[in-house]
Amino acid sequence: MKKILLFMGVATLLSAFPAHASSISPGSNSITLQLTSDNGESYTLTRSIGRHGEEANVTTFDTNTEITDTPEGNLYDYYYHVRNANGEQVELLGLELDLFGENMYIYRPTDSMSVISTELNGIAENMWYDQFSMKRYAFYFHPGDYTEAGQLKTAYYLSFGGLGTLPYDVEINNVWSLCPLSGDNVTCSFWRSIENFKVPETDNEILWWAVSQAAPMRRIVSERQVSYDFGKSASGGFSADCYFHKGASGWSQQQWYTRNCYMQVGAGSAGIPGWNHAYQGIDFGSESAKASCSDNWQKNPQWGACSREEVTPIIREKPFLFVGNDGRYKVFRPALRTKCTGISYTETDMGEGTTYDLLNDFYVAQPGVTAATLNAQLSAGKHLFFTPGIYELEVPLQINRANAIVLGTGYATLVPAQTNTDAAVVIGDVDGVSVASLLIETYYSSKYLMRAGSSTSSTRHSDNPTVLSDLIFRVGGVKNANVNADIALEINSNDVIGDHFWIWRADHGAGVGWKRNTSKNGLVVNGNHVTCYGLFNEHFQEYQTLWNGEYGRTYFYQCETPYDVTSQADYMSHNGTVNGWAAYKVADNVKHHYASMMGMYDVFIRCGARPMIIENAIEVPKTEDVWIHHACNYGLSGNGKGGFNYVINGTVPSTVNKQYTRFQVVNYCVTDVPEIKAAGELKISIYPNPVENELFVTTDDEKPADVWICDMSGRVLQQGSTDGSISIGHLQPGTYLVRVVATGANATAKIVKK
Repeated sequence: MKKILLFMGVATLLSAFPAHASSISPGSNSITLQLTSDNGESYTLTRSIGRHGEEANVTTFDTNTEITDTPEGNLYDYYYHVRNANGEQVELLGLELDLFGENMYIYRPTDSMSVISTELNGIAENMWYDQFSMKRYAFYFHPGDYTEAGQLKTAYYLSFGGLGTLPYDVEINNVWSLCPLSGDNVTCSFWRSIENFKVPETDNEILWWAVSQAAPMRRIVSERQVSYDFGKSASGGFSADCYFHKGASGWSQQQWYTRNCYMQVGAGSAGIPGWNHAYQGIDFGSESAKASCSDNWQKNPQWGACSREEVTPIIREKPFLFVGNDGRYKVFRPALRTKCTGISYTETDMGEGTTYDLLNDFYVAQPGVTAATLNAQLSAGKHLFFTPGIYELEVPLQINRANAIVLGTGYATLVPAQTNTDAAVVIGDVDGVSVASLLIETYYSSKYLMRAGSSTSSTRHSDNPTVLSDLIFRVGGVKNANVNADIALEINSNDVIGDHFWIWRADHGAGVGWKRNTSKNGLVVNGNHVTCYGLFNEHFQEYQTLWNGEYGRTYFYQCETPYDVTSQADYMSHNGTVNGWAAYKVADNVKHHYASMMGMYDVFIRCGARPMIIENAIEVPKTEDVWIHHACNYGLSGNGKGGFNYVINGTVPSTVNKQYTRFQVVNYCVTDVPEIKAAGELKISIYPNPVENELFVTTDDEKPADVWICDMSGRVLQQGSTDGSISIGHLQPGTYLVRVVATGANATAKIVKK
């Protein structure tokens, strides 16, 4: 017979839930509670379906008592309330509390909507300004309609998630992201998330997901216009696997990355005037205003800020928690998709993937667990689910099993303990690991925060890559102590996919300073065939991103310089011969690399000696298969305080002494110009070797040739038939594809620079 024992101390723990000890034997339909009353007072025990459902009396007691209850249905649906003689609740017990801890709130549609609203919004308001809090919370909703709970607020370290198989299974009236700064400035609205529910249309209201970094929106269906800001300053953000019936945009957002979403009307009426708004793998509806989400850097150099990549080459969406038809908690890991557009589900199908039973397949971690226990569980074949809280790990978490899942919620935070000078997480060189929804940070000093692969390897994982999703790395800001991480994230394995990182050396908070929260690099990639989507990486003291591996790809990049460089002498690269460190560095020996949709901003606002200079925002090797598409700088340091000398490799003079202005490169690649036999394609760079205003096409049989000039994605910008000059003065600096077909059967066409 299966019994569940919930131990509690009523008289001595009236203000906090006690620690529970649970014992489960197979085959039971009963719950046994050991009730303790040390003071002889009388208490009433009631039972409800759900956390705030209608209560029914079970018993009263005034001494230590054992109660065995046999409720119908799923035992995890039931909560037990201990009330004193005045009717005040002094204890709440339930299997869900025992499993997930007191900072994970799970609601059902039978709960009182007004109590849900009061409880959840009260916690959000307490966290409104608590930017470096040690508190963490997650709120989950069983399938059902919660619209009567009204608008729900979110703030620091709060995560909301629907527990349906589909977003359509849970309806929430609206979500409002509380803004901690005055003047509707959301540039510090970090560390909050929403996932897997629907926001229905109601009187043309707006879904105000006004946020900046580390605030992912995933698997959301919104029938409302979505606004990513309040019309003032904003610095976000990330959306993926969402279905937008109306527009989704932010007028004042500096940047935003939207991946694999359905968009019926594109950005909508709000427009996109920022610096770098990126769309990838978007499925546009029949009424969509695609022009508002299309490449426009070439057409509108002064204000064009939109980029679009038509497909996502390879992705696996983030795993998530849900409730199965059998009432049991499960985790769904979506299947790997290649060359895909649009969302991973339909209105009736959650999509391809693998389902895991939480109790059978996972170890559910609560704060206080040791790294030794976690590693033992991984070694025993369990996956890990981290509930909200802080976890100091005395040794690294070692993920050495193929297909292991490590999933957090409520910004569960992993910290290398003082005795652990290596890393919080080390992933082995194995197939198919999923690590998602964790904050990893320094309280002390370690060499890394995370390593994927202990060292480089020739082993490929292309059929089943490791995917790292919604990982937030933080060096400094929390403790008033000197901290260090040499490298926040190092990727050594091949074929790893990064899907939304914010890698942040703190620019404000406790213990912040050039010699206080120290870190050389945010991201170092040594593995080959590594792909990053939505890479935010800021304020590190040397190369912020250093890419040593071959065939790397980055889709969307956001980076700010460090604020607090003490002097130019302290900030010199290339063995002290070049001013500053590039925001994005591809190693000199790399032959193959692609990066697009890149925004890098200088913010030298707390420096000692000024001006502070970075020679190049981007440094890449001068080889024909290293391509950069859409890269810009914007100067925020203030006039006369320095900035980037060039956007990339000494081309396109940038923000030095030209602040509050945007500078861009549409395409960059270096190549010689070969002949084309009869029909062919070549790349030609307008920078760094300008071709003046014309190209000349000649053929050896004096017959015309058909010529197309395209951007690097293959979009035709200009076409015609010629055997003479082609004007290119209207093209922006960059690299272009030139396709030539000679009409003579055996002709050779040649493009000659003027």
